[in-house]
Amino acid sequence: MPTVGLSMIVKNAADTIRPCLESAHKVVSQIVVADTGCTDNTCDIAREFGATMLRVPWQNNFADARNAALAPMTTDWVLVLDADEELDHDTARNIPALLTATDVGGYVTPIRNYMLSKFNRGWDRLGVPNDYRHPRAKNAPSYIAHENCRIFRRRPEIYFTGRIHELVEPQVIALGLKLQIANFFIHHFGQLVGQEAREKKNAFYLDLLRAKTQEKPDDPAAWTQLGLHEFECFNRAEEALRCFDRALTLQPASPEAWLFKGMVLVKLERYQEALNALEGDTRKGSSSALREDLRGDSLYGVGRYKEARMAYHRAMKCSGKNPLLESKLGYTEVKLGQKNTGLARLRHAARLAPDLHPNNDRLMKGCIIAGRLEEAAEVAERFTHIMGHPKLFLRAASLRAQLKQWSQAEDTLSRGLQLFPESSELRVAQAEAASKRLESDPQFSVARENSGQSM
Repeated sequence: MPTVGLSMIVKNAADTIRPCLESAHKVVSQIVVADTGCTDNTCDIAREFGATMLRVPWQNNFADARNAALAPMTTDWVLVLDADEELDHDTARNIPALLTATDVGGYVTPIRNYMLSKFNRGWDRLGVPNDYRHPRAKNAPSYIAHENCRIFRRRPEIYFTGRIHELVEPQVIALGLKLQIANFFIHHFGQLVGQEAREKKNAFYLDLLRAKTQEKPDDPAAWTQLGLHEFECFNRAEEALRCFDRALTLQPASPEAWLFKGMVLVKLERYQEALNALEGDTRKGSSSALREDLRGDSLYGVGRYKEARMAYHRAMKCSGKNPLLESKLGYTEVKLGQKNTGLARLRHAARLAPDLHPNNDRLMKGCIIAGRLEEAAEVAERFTHIMGHPKLFLRAASLRAQLKQWSQAEDTLSRGLQLFPESSELRVAQAEAASKRLESDPQFSVARENSGQSM
């Protein structure tokens, strides 16, 4: 029976490496761990599992470190994991069937990247709801799936390339071997860390991505990766566009660069330019949902509501249940005059994601367009119990004011002042609502008239 060994690189992973190795040690017959600078007891934990430890000085190059961890491997196949990952519990049963193929050089492995929020995007994928298959992900409402080759033949011609986002796939293909989809998947928990750790990692990756473009200035993938990181992690839209344009100069048919350029242009509300860019991505499959979502936003932005509705429909078909998309579709239908259908979608989307501001905002606006101010006011007031902000209280009160329901307006503003006593806007609005309430009170009107007559 062909053998499998585990190859890893680590640095200060004492909090995560034990469950990682527990998930893998019964699957593999050899473990090699490259220490790139640990100052905790990561290495001691790895040795408990029989790991061979290597000291590999960190040179700001993931591929070099991973290749150093490949060198001592003696097994027929190599499995690669990070310390914040675990094999799914069915892996031990599934993996033997992969190892007997003679023309396969590696298996592209699905990886679940668990996220702390419900709706996310990673590379060109939209997040999907967590099925809670792994107990460690119990607090993650969603995950983003991606794939890369994590199990491959141990051959000297198969090695990692790329300072960051390193891959073995080019070498497997160059040998004329096949890449197939693995029958197991990996759980990745790296996004479940705190904000400070994420920011530190983002800055670290930015330095490596910039070094990668300097090292390989003619690599379109490097420029695309840098542009996306600039936009996602640092909100530098113009710098991201510069990177994508550089990638497209090098590879005019790059669908990823066109897609991400369109995404940035949507954020900048340059909708017609975004539509033009999105035409460059004609792929089908998992990335279609994001493209059609962005196309819907762009078409809506230029007032082409019927086409936007069709784009949102396509995005929903690709992504399945997605309250954000359903909300966009419903609001577009209301704008098209399909009030009952659109409001039904908007209400459903708000029920599925009651804490999501855009969904509640669209439902409220949809109710206003449909002439249902009472429901709009109820939606706005309900959301103030979920997310507190002075402007949300002011908006809810303004709807009650349009209905001349001054008592409800005053009550809403009073609640707002309890949470935000320093808000001068809420204080002024409450005083106005109280005055209007008194003016609308028949007893107050009689008293005022009597007061006037006595003068």
